[in-house]
Amino acid sequence: MKVVIAEKPSVAFDIARALGRPERREGYLISGGYFITWAIGHLFEIDDSIVPSKWSLEELPVFPREFRYSLIKGKEGQFKVIKKLLEKAELVVNCGDAGREGELIIREILEEAKYRGKVLRLWTSEALTREVVKREFSRLKHSHLFDDLYYSALARQHGDWIVGINLTRLVSLKARNGEVWSVGRVQTPTLSFIVKRDLEVESFKPETYFIVKARFNKGNEEFEGVLAKNGEELRMNEIKANEVLKSLKDSKKGLVKKVERERKIEPPPLLHSLTSLQREANSLYGFPAQKTLDIAQSLYEEWKVISYPRTDARYMGEDNEALVEDVLRKLNREDLISRVKGNRIFNSSKLTDHHAIIPLERPPNKLRREEKLIYDLILRRFLGSFMDDYVYEVIRVEVEVNNFEFLNKGRRELNLGWMSMYEREEKPLPELIEGEEVEVGGVRKIKRKTKPPPRYTDSTILKEMERLSLGTPSTRANIIETLIERGYVLRRGRTLISTYKGRELIDKLKESKVSSPEMTSEWEKNLEGIYLERKGVSGYHEFIEKIKEFVREEIGKISKLDFQVKKMATPDMVKLAKELSRGTGKSFEGWDYESVKRFIDENLKEVRIPCKCGGEAVHFNNAWKCNNCNTIIWWEILGKRLSINQISKLFQGKEVKVRGLRSRRGKSFSATLYLSGGKIKFKFN
Repeated sequence: MKVVIAEKPSVAFDIARALGRPERREGYLISGGYFITWAIGHLFEIDDSIVPSKWSLEELPVFPREFRYSLIKGKEGQFKVIKKLLEKAELVVNCGDAGREGELIIREILEEAKYRGKVLRLWTSEALTREVVKREFSRLKHSHLFDDLYYSALARQHGDWIVGINLTRLVSLKARNGEVWSVGRVQTPTLSFIVKRDLEVESFKPETYFIVKARFNKGNEEFEGVLAKNGEELRMNEIKANEVLKSLKDSKKGLVKKVERERKIEPPPLLHSLTSLQREANSLYGFPAQKTLDIAQSLYEEWKVISYPRTDARYMGEDNEALVEDVLRKLNREDLISRVKGNRIFNSSKLTDHHAIIPLERPPNKLRREEKLIYDLILRRFLGSFMDDYVYEVIRVEVEVNNFEFLNKGRRELNLGWMSMYEREEKPLPELIEGEEVEVGGVRKIKRKTKPPPRYTDSTILKEMERLSLGTPSTRANIIETLIERGYVLRRGRTLISTYKGRELIDKLKESKVSSPEMTSEWEKNLEGIYLERKGVSGYHEFIEKIKEFVREEIGKISKLDFQVKKMATPDMVKLAKELSRGTGKSFEGWDYESVKRFIDENLKEVRIPCKCGGEAVHFNNAWKCNNCNTIIWWEILGKRLSINQISKLFQGKEVKVRGLRSRRGKSFSATLYLSGGKIKFKFN
C-alpha cells in the first residue's frame, strides 16, 4: 500500500486529480494506486506537560530532557485516519511544502505514528498542476536526502521554544500584572527596531527654515528653480529669505548658466521573493504583510497561477529556462522568449530551496480584485526581466538671476524598456541652451520644517528584518501580527507604533542579547548551516547547547530587573494630545495614562482661543470661557467631545458640523452647531 501525505487538503486533491480519477473516502482519497491523505498544517505541538504547570522563578531555567508532542485540539480525527493508513503502508510519499517547515510537519506525523517504513520525497517549487505532479512522481527523491533540513527545522522549533518558555515566564512573573509578556528570538529584536524609531520621532525637535523658489518662462513653457549654493538647495532663516526676495524684486530676466545631462541606465529589478512582494504590496496598496502572504498562498494553492510563494530567492535555477519559455508562451509573450537564454535571473548559486515567485498561467476572470493586484505585481516583475533596460537622462539646469543661482532637475526618458510596465512621474523641462535668457515669472519664499525619520510600516520593517536575516520569508508576517496581538505594537493605517508595554519591555531588555538583531541573525545563519553544510543531528545538538547557554546568561541578567505596569491612556486622551502636539510628530498611541495626562495638562493651559468679541477663551474644568464676554462652551455636548478646532470655530462665530451626538434616548445623530446669544444652537438638514 502506497500512502501520500500532503501538508493540506487542497494539495492532496491536486495530487489525486493528477494521478487518476479520485475516489473520496473519510479523510483520504484513492487515485492512481495511491492512498492520498493530508495534514492540516501542524497536527502536533510541543506538549506543555514537559515543564512545570506553575510559573515560578525558582523553576527557571526549564530544559526538558526530551521533547514530547501532543495533538492539537480539533485535529485528532485526521491523525487517526493517517495513522490507520500508515499501519498498512509499504511506502510513504512526503508531499509537505518544499521547505523547512513542510519537512517538519510530515516528519512529526511519521514520528508520532511510529512509522518505520520506506519514505520518498516530492520536492518542487512549482504549482502542483497535472503535468508537474506526474513529472515529479516519476522522479521522487529518497527521504534521507532531506534529513539535514529536518534537523534544521527541529533545531529552530526547539530553540525557539526554549527561549520563549523561559524568558516569557521570567518577564511575565517580574511584571506581576497577570498579563503574558512574550519574549522571542525574532519578535523581540523586531520590536526593538519599532520602539527605537518611535523614540527618535518623538524626541525629534523640528527646526524651521526657508527656501526661495523662482518661476521661469521660456515661451509658453514654465519651470521652477530653487535657490542653491554649490549645487545644493540653500536653507536659510526668514530674515535672510526676505533679503533675497528684496534683491530679486525687480528682476525680469534670468541667464541659463549651465545645462548638464547625465545618461542613466537601470536594468530590470530582480524577480519577487515573498518579502519583496509584501513590501511592494504594502507600499502601493497598504496591505499588511500577512494579507499579502495569504493572497499569494491562494494564488498558488487555489488558482495555481503562481509558483511557491514562501521563498527568499529572487533568482531562478539555471535549469529553469525551459519552464520560463513555456510560461511566456502561456502568457502570449513569445516575443520575449529570445531574451531568456543567459538572462541574469538564472543563477543557481543564489538559490537555497525555492526559486523566485513567478506567474505560471494567465489569471482566470474569477480572481478577486486583491488577488488580481498581487498577481499583477508578480507578472510585471517577471515580464520586465526580459525587457530592455530603462534608459533616461537626468537634466540639471542652473539659472542665474542677479548673481543668485537657481537649480532645477528634470528627466527625459530615452527608452522605457521594463519601466513601461509601471506608472511613473515625469519631471519634464523645456529645451534649454547655455547662455540663453528666460523670463522670471515670480519669486517666493517657502516655510518648511525639518522632518523626523519616518515610523516603520510593514514594508520598511520587513526590509530591516530581511537585511538582518530576522526570521524567514514565511514567518516574518506572523511576527508582526504577534507583536500586535501581544499588545506591544499598534497598526494605525500603514504605520506600526509601539505601545507603553512594548517600550517598557525593550527598555528593560536593552542590555540583553535577546533584543539584539545581530544575535538572532547569527542564529538564523547557524540554522541554515545545519541544512546547507549537512551537519544533521550533530548540528542540531550543537545549536541547542548554544541556546541553553544563552538562556542561562539571560535569566541571570533579567532576574535583577523590575518591570513597571501602568494604566493606558484612553482614545479620547490620545486624540486630544495629538491635537495639542500637531506638527511635533508625537503619536501617543499606546502611551500610559499618566504620561499623556501630564502632556495634556502642561500644554492645555497654554492654549488661547480668539473670540469674535475680541477676547480670548481659556480652558477651565471641562469647558472653555471667554475672558471678555464670559461666553462658555462646554467641551462635551450631548455625549460628543468637541475638538479644539471645533471649539475655536464656534467662538469665532462659525458653524460646525458634528457627528455622533446622542439624544436622550441614546440615538446617534448629526447636526450643525453655532453660537447665538452666548449659547449653543442646533441646525438640522
